[in-house]
Amino acid sequence: MNLSPVKNRAAGRPIPVEPRARPGASTATQALWLCSSYPLLPHDLASDIQQFIESEFARQYFSTHRTGFIFKRKVPVAQMMSWQKAPLTAPLLVINRGLQKDAVKIFKVVQRIMGDRDRDRPVGVRTQEAHVSTVASINNGVGHMTDRERSGLLEEERWLLGEGLAHGELRDEIYCQVMKQLSGNPNPESVFKGWQLMCVLLITFPPSKDFERYLQSFIQQRTTQAEGRVDVMAKYCLRRLAYISKKGPRGKPPSTSEIEVASDAAFNPSIFGESLDIIFRLQQRTYPQAKVPIILPFLADGILALGGTKSEGIFRVPGDGDSVAELKLRLDQGYYTLDGVDDPHVLSSLLKLWLRELLDPLVPDELYNDCISHAKDAEACVGIVQRLPTINRRVVLFVISFLQLFLEEKVMGVTKMTSANLALVMAPNLLRCSSESMAIVFTNAQYEQHFVHNLLLHLKCNTVDPDYVPQHGLGAIQTAPPPPRMSKTRSRRS
Repeated sequence: MNLSPVKNRAAGRPIPVEPRARPGASTATQALWLCSSYPLLPHDLASDIQQFIESEFARQYFSTHRTGFIFKRKVPVAQMMSWQKAPLTAPLLVINRGLQKDAVKIFKVVQRIMGDRDRDRPVGVRTQEAHVSTVASINNGVGHMTDRERSGLLEEERWLLGEGLAHGELRDEIYCQVMKQLSGNPNPESVFKGWQLMCVLLITFPPSKDFERYLQSFIQQRTTQAEGRVDVMAKYCLRRLAYISKKGPRGKPPSTSEIEVASDAAFNPSIFGESLDIIFRLQQRTYPQAKVPIILPFLADGILALGGTKSEGIFRVPGDGDSVAELKLRLDQGYYTLDGVDDPHVLSSLLKLWLRELLDPLVPDELYNDCISHAKDAEACVGIVQRLPTINRRVVLFVISFLQLFLEEKVMGVTKMTSANLALVMAPNLLRCSSESMAIVFTNAQYEQHFVHNLLLHLKCNTVDPDYVPQHGLGAIQTAPPPPRMSKTRSRRS
């Protein structure tokens, strides 16, 4: 009992969270930290480590492949994990017999996406139901594929992603197949498209914990491969692996529009799922005077413009999922308009999503234990905000000051959202418990809510930062459609 978090929970105390794992940990949660804080290992040493990880994983999980007509010999793992033009006849990994045919079909789709296989007929989808993406494709006007063919290929890719989401056992197999086709592939274009597919996989579902180190080691080794800009995509994939391994899989496959955006994200970063520093740099050219990410005043003022203060359950009632996804894609393309949006719940859902998907939590991990330990001390909570990094602090000030607009008596009477209710729904978006123990997560949740509740009631947002005073209700930003993003990537669908 002395070693169990249950004792702390019964005693009514928060449970401190251990610092994140450093080098040597068994997960990929520190992949980005590793890349930025440590010099890359010498190639020979990195290769030896990769071979060790491969041999250990292969011994436990790879299926046995044999070749030959009379005297069948076992195919070495190195050969099994090398690029091939021919289709697979059996899965690479040991998986349930009922999924083996799907695994073979998936390999054909992987080959087709990478351009290693000529199109014969769609695998697992009906092309007549396919629709042309509304997002400006990075390949418009490039290559010889028709819109119908490109749309059909995107639908095949959605089918592949859907199989991975529906059958967790296939996820490692899919990653393994992509890694195979990236190893020793003689075609630079095919390699490029394969890495784009890897980027899409890493926004959809994570590998298993057993496969995570194997995949991390594979990607890490390619972060020095400048040819074909593989290094850029590999470093991006490391960041995405660290994030999705912690977040878990999506609820449904990404749309074809999301697939196209994700495939180009290494070169055109999204304003979702990135660090505050990167998001801030992305907007500096267009909005040089902004002191917070421009998406915040856009969404906040849009909520006010659409009557959010008169909407019951604002911030609690979710907006329509398709509308939220469509607006998210629009903002990623730089279209900051409310055209076609008339529900403030869509904007409030997207605001929470943006906060929740930040690569690093708004309140850094180093301050998390202080937040929950002093959650019931209003003065200490305000003091923690003053200790935040500048950009983080200003985002917190903006969000809290905006939420305080909803604490007026007449507003609460209509929205039914009291300060306690707002703290309940917003705490998971401002604080992020890094523990994998559900007992710790549930125990600390009430203290996270206390912390946010104290900020709502006691934080004087116009006095904390002398160089920044949040303002609201100035009108949602309206901008003309931006010029098409000039991607530096090569054609994916040609």
